Amino acid sequence: MSAERGDAYLEQAKAKLSEGFHGEEDIEAASTPQKDLLSACVMAAVCIFAMVLAWQMPDPGRTIYTHPGLLPIVVGASLLAMVIGLAVRALREGGARNLGSLISGQTSDDEDEAWRAWLLIALVIVFVVTLDVVTFRFRFAVGGIELKLSSFECVAIPMTTVILKVFWRKSILLCLLTAVIAVLLLTAAFRYGFKIPMPGVD
Repeated sequence: MSAERGDAYLEQAKAKLSEGFHGEEDIEAASTPQKDLLSACVMAAVCIFAMVLAWQMPDPGRTIYTHPGLLPIVVGASLLAMVIGLAVRALREGGARNLGSLISGQTSDDEDEAWRAWLLIALVIVFVVTLDVVTFRFRFAVGGIELKLSSFECVAIPMTTVILKVFWRKSILLCLLTAVIAVLLLTAAFRYGFKIPMPGVD
């Protein structure tokens, strides 16, 4: 009986090898030149919009290196360069052909991924606009050390929590805790370590 099971297992293994190896996702099916081109266009628009808003942030008037929008501009420019590379590759692979069929031929999984992608774009835009509109700060002392709490933390923590909840899909408490730790560590590193003001009134 064990020999028969062994033979059956070998036959199954041979059948899988003859079909070729497939990982958890079929990369070619998940990504096409049309999808890459469409994603590149959307991300390029988001990058440019974010960089423009970052440039319009209030400047303390010292040097360009302490401009509150310097980090978002650098990150946006880096991402824009990668997006341009993605768009060029997609165009070379024929991404401009049959671009309209991409939307009409979506499956339920594609629609779910597209919905989450558009939601992420909307959340990022809301985040950047809110940082530009909402500006305040508080100063308080802990153990003789003066600390600051600005609108950046108050906006970034809930927005990061929502993004983590949508994409990470863990409990809201775990998402909130992760967002608080990440935002506070990032803020402390730039504000107290590199002496760079955070977006908003800092």
